Amino acid sequence: MATSLIQNPSIVAGLILVVSICVAVFVRNKQAEAQALKNGFAPPPRFRAKDPFTGLDYVIQFFGDAYYLQRNRLQYGKTFIIKPWISATSIVTSEPDNIQKVFASVDNDYSVNWRKEPFIPFTGQGILTEDGNSWRVPRKLYRPGFAKSNIANFEFYAKIVDDLINKIPVGKSFDMHPLLLKAFMDNALHFTIGYDTMNPHEGAPLSRDAFTKTWEDGMQGIGLRIVTGRLSWLLPMRKFKESCIKVHDFVDFHIKKASATEKKTGKDQVGVDILLAQTGDRTLVRNMLVQGIIGAQDTTSVLTSNTIRALSRNPALWKELREEVLKHGSDLFTFDALRSNEVLQNILSESLRLYPVFPAMDRVAIRDTVLPTGGGPSGTSPILVKAGTRVQASFFALHRESSVYGDEVETYNPHRWKTIKPGQWEFMAFGAGPRNCMGREKSLAEAAYILAKLAGKFERLESKDEREWVGAVTFTSACKFGCQVAFHE
Repeated sequence: MATSLIQNPSIVAGLILVVSICVAVFVRNKQAEAQALKNGFAPPPRFRAKDPFTGLDYVIQFFGDAYYLQRNRLQYGKTFIIKPWISATSIVTSEPDNIQKVFASVDNDYSVNWRKEPFIPFTGQGILTEDGNSWRVPRKLYRPGFAKSNIANFEFYAKIVDDLINKIPVGKSFDMHPLLLKAFMDNALHFTIGYDTMNPHEGAPLSRDAFTKTWEDGMQGIGLRIVTGRLSWLLPMRKFKESCIKVHDFVDFHIKKASATEKKTGKDQVGVDILLAQTGDRTLVRNMLVQGIIGAQDTTSVLTSNTIRALSRNPALWKELREEVLKHGSDLFTFDALRSNEVLQNILSESLRLYPVFPAMDRVAIRDTVLPTGGGPSGTSPILVKAGTRVQASFFALHRESSVYGDEVETYNPHRWKTIKPGQWEFMAFGAGPRNCMGREKSLAEAAYILAKLAGKFERLESKDEREWVGAVTFTSACKFGCQVAFHE
């Protein structure tokens, strides 16, 4: 065998070329590390990948269980580096100073351009996928939709919540999560395109249920494209492409209907009306509405599901919440009362701390830059970040810092929020900086509303699942086992 290889010059030349490239890359990396050390920078601990070529094992473990972020934090420290042989370098950090450096600016050092490949076929260009003015313009156009005057009216949302409660099989074990997904999809469709499940527009290209199935196919396609990264071209794309076309047709239909309808104002204004009043670019409007549906459905449904699951394991907390709701009665069900109620908001804050809807968020360095801390033996040296490096902010680990959140950080304890005051970059449930979540107030008010309605209706909430929470990461992170509970009147 060896003799035949030697006798084949092309094979020998190919082997020499591969070895030469590997040696060159190794030497260049070592020279870069030496220069970085000379300039006062130091690398963080290195993640020991089982797949040294692509580091795909990290990605698979992370998407399978969000708690993997905390296990790595305990093993490697607050900041560590993943350096595959043939894939881009990644730095994972839960240092508030590093997170601030990455998220405090839109235009300087970091970009969300990695989202373009997996997202754009489904979402189009917009807030989720763009930087600079391509991000600023759609965000500015959408901001009026989240004005208090536009999110404090619960008239339509109340019908959705009442319908959900009527579907709960009292005294029986069931999975609450699918009910929440459906309810918040209905709410998202109304908030963005004015869709009413009781009075849908005639002639729509998809029924409500068909749209939901198509939407799920699209979101699964995005998730698979994120996981596989540069290898996404190997995936079967037919179902994903079909979902993109059908979702776009559905939203385009409602844009056309809204354009031909007398414009609404005040509390009845929905996303499509707000956007069409500001721009005639219907492709931009469609992109923003699709991205708006993602945020309006996923965020609050996952927050509520995680919270109900946690409360089902804490009967004393459910009793406390119920007493609070009964004490205030109907006066509680206003935007201001729900947002200012300490019991409700502490429960939600603790859920967002322990089970962040977005357990991590990534940015890619667009030029050589620096993270202020996390390098060297002491973990305090600055880190040189080369252009093209992905920096992943680990919110899941950040929210488990005992110096900020006190003892027993793995325990669900809303009462801790009576005394703790995490800083802006220590609690990232809705992000921070210029790209923070515009829907924060809407989500917290709506989640508080449904929890209060449930607590007022049901005397007991019982857990029907002894398994620990395992966060399956898609666009958000909900328990992979669902929300198995029983409500008792």
